[in-house]
Amino acid sequence: MINKTLSIILSAYNVSKYIPKMILSLANQTNKDFEVIAIDDKSTDDTLDVLKRYEQEYDWLRVVCRDQNGGISAVRNTGIEEANAQYITFIDSDDWIEPNYVEYFLNKFSEDPDLDLVSCGFFIDNQHGKSKVQTERKELGRMTRDESIRQIIKVSGVVMGYTWNKMYRLELIKQHNLKFLTDLALMEDQLFNVEYATVARNFYLSEIPLYHYVSRKDSLTRKFDMDNVRNVSVATLRVYKAIYQNSKEERQERENQ
Repeated sequence: MINKTLSIILSAYNVSKYIPKMILSLANQTNKDFEVIAIDDKSTDDTLDVLKRYEQEYDWLRVVCRDQNGGISAVRNTGIEEANAQYITFIDSDDWIEPNYVEYFLNKFSEDPDLDLVSCGFFIDNQHGKSKVQTERKELGRMTRDESIRQIIKVSGVVMGYTWNKMYRLELIKQHNLKFLTDLALMEDQLFNVEYATVARNFYLSEIPLYHYVSRKDSLTRKFDMDNVRNVSVATLRVYKAIYQNSKEERQERENQ
């Protein structure tokens, strides 16, 4: 595969009936300067067979098979290891993207090469296909680290803690050995974003909706149980610990100057 500017990490686990829509939306991108690394997390349906068929059709698609099921964090960590482009993003195989998704991000990085993180807005689609655009009262754009972190940890808005509406500089992730924590089943993406933001310097946040998040009744985040309560509590604690540690280090740097 020819080296591309962007690596798109596509997580896949038992999504054979949904993934064709995502693959088609990737094939319809107006900017083709990307590779897709589709990582099958030991699916028990025919997801892997579907991916293999698409791999034969599209030269930008590469399928990686995990030896054992590890969950979304393990999949994304595998994606980081496999990627070698300049930028990286992480998307879910049961969602889909607008045709100018890749073009928007790569244009922003091209216009402002100092950027470390760029975000877009998103739609929430129900399982019947109806879309609702997420809105933001505050005007976005170029933002400081503190402003960006506040947007990432908000429980509403167009930024939040998701990875699929953000694009990152891969070198920065590898330089600081950033990983998704595999002992969290919820909010692992928010924690990753906060940790990334503490080592990044330049941010551009936007409300332009380009990603379709499909909300399903069987989604993990829609189920209430004690494990979910634990995950949220632990993740929230780690998020604020990362923010506190970053603030402490910045104060020490200013004092030493």
